[in-house]
Amino acid sequence: MKAANLSVRERGQVTLPKALRDALDLDAGDTVKAVQIGDAIVLMPQRLELDALRREVQRLMKKHKITADELLAGL
Repeated sequence: MKAANLSVRERGQVTLPKALRDALDLDAGDTVKAVQIGDAIVLMPQRLELDALRREVQRLMKKHKITADELLAGL
């Protein structure tokens, strides 16, 4: 699926068709970035980059007081 007609609901929400979500491997709760280009809106999936992922893991480890050894032992 290359294009789809979407309706904007009262609260500004739109639903992406399942074929688009599947093609882009999007799940509930995933983040997409909306960019206005002229009269168009482009939606792009936001994936955590390695450095951002590293920072997030470190933040969660500190928050939950988990060491790297404890984290790896759970894998």
